[in-house]
Amino acid sequence: MTGRKGFASETECASSTIMEQEYASTVRWRPRLSARLFHVAVLAIALAAVFGPLLSACAQLPQSVGHLRRDGWSLEEPRSLAMNFMRFDYQIQPVGDVAGVKGWAYLDTASVPEWAKWVDSLSLTAYLCEADGRVVAQDTRTFLPRAVRQDEGVAFEFTLRPEQWGTKPLFITFGYRVVLTQARDDQGGREPFFASEDAITR
Repeated sequence: MTGRKGFASETECASSTIMEQEYASTVRWRPRLSARLFHVAVLAIALAAVFGPLLSACAQLPQSVGHLRRDGWSLEEPRSLAMNFMRFDYQIQPVGDVAGVKGWAYLDTASVPEWAKWVDSLSLTAYLCEADGRVVAQDTRTFLPRAVRQDEGVAFEFTLRPEQWGTKPLFITFGYRVVLTQARDDQGGREPFFASEDAITR
């Protein structure tokens, strides 16, 4: 007993060896993990540097309505603007630095298929633009489904607030997206009729 004093048993040595191996493995793993995280962070920064400006530029691309019919900016005077599939009777009412546009939108039933009896979806947009068609303000509204009626319009109210009014001549126009079906909850019938006029990105 006394002769073995101060010496570890074989079991203790094996246990100590295993612990040392585990520690060494942990020590080796930590630098690898840190290196991986570093490379991931570098890659993320590089991707942000490359694609960030592109995404920002896409989000800020100017819009144009130069291809749409437009009216000159006329305050408090009732006007009417006929598009390809809709007519907009409107009036502009300025309030401070905001222009309110109120009126009625009418579907031109003579320009759509005779079987189209239901407005499945409808969205309208008012655009304020410069002479070259560049959009300086816009507002969009979405409306509930309804039956198609020739003389029944959709009441709308838009709010236009450009960043600055300036002194350049301004114009107003309207956009729309409408989907017409044969009947309400039409299943297995004709293909829906879709019509739209909107601003485009230049």
